Amino acid sequence: MLRVAIIGGGVGGSLLGSLLHDAGHDVTLFDIKERYFKPCGDIVPNVYKPPFPWKVEYEIRDFAFYLDGERIYDVSYRSPKWLTINKSEWINSMRAKLRQVVGNEKPKLDNYDAVLDSRGPYPMDREVVYTTRVIMKVEDFNPEAILEFNTRLTGFYWIFPAGEGLLNVGAGFLEEKNSRRLLLEYLRERFTKYEIIDVRGAPISIGKVVKKEGRIGEARGLVFPLSGEGIRPSAISAEIAFNALNRGKPLEQELEKGLSTIESRISIQSLLLNWYRKSNISMRRIMLRHFLRSEILIDAFLEDKLDFQGIKESMELIKSGGIST
Repeated sequence: MLRVAIIGGGVGGSLLGSLLHDAGHDVTLFDIKERYFKPCGDIVPNVYKPPFPWKVEYEIRDFAFYLDGERIYDVSYRSPKWLTINKSEWINSMRAKLRQVVGNEKPKLDNYDAVLDSRGPYPMDREVVYTTRVIMKVEDFNPEAILEFNTRLTGFYWIFPAGEGLLNVGAGFLEEKNSRRLLLEYLRERFTKYEIIDVRGAPISIGKVVKKEGRIGEARGLVFPLSGEGIRPSAISAEIAFNALNRGKPLEQELEKGLSTIESRISIQSLLLNWYRKSNISMRRIMLRHFLRSEILIDAFLEDKLDFQGIKESMELIKSGGIST
């Protein structure tokens, strides 16, 4: 039996702790709050199933992409491409199993066989984008997932179905920390009748971390910088860390090996993002128009697989008729 301390009870920390607990190890979770809540899009590509099932609130098949207010491309898949999940409920159900130390107390290293850092972006040793999202009721509900780009800014607005009659609408842009102001202005421009149920903001990692050792999830920088999706890579890192600890294998070696594809795709997205942000407005518009009108690149983007293998997979999906319109 191992004595393990985990700092941070988000996706990675809670899943790792739950797996270790169920395998008979002694786990203590350190977090500043007793229950988890971090606002985000609550979206995962439908290509991964966690060891402990999450509740699916909505299956997304239809997507639309806008550029500077113009609808550029839309696509519909025969099977759900994305899932809207109840992330907070999922995480808190796993945390309920664990011994928790709530507050700013840090684990004493001598008391544990292993200490892992899973604090999301909060070491703040990387570039982050400040996002805001609202959950709101609407009368004219549209099941499309919408991504809207503005060439003056690096980032996007999103509109995701969060359940029947509910939308998760958010914004995040590198040039503007006050994403709340931009989002509220966007809502007034785009919707006529709506009721805001909740509005919150949070930073999301987009830059390379200073240190990876001993870290999993977003603390390790496992967020795709073009989409902001970090749930799936964080969960995968927790599974890899569990297998390494439970089998007595070198943790860092197993993480490096198991995360190589994900981290390669994150690096490619980082290069594309930096290229985009350094370009002038006219070049940004040309780049985005080309990207958003390519069914292959869009499919690869939606599953965060923008590399040669991922693009090949997207081509095979399109050839097989996985896209219905």
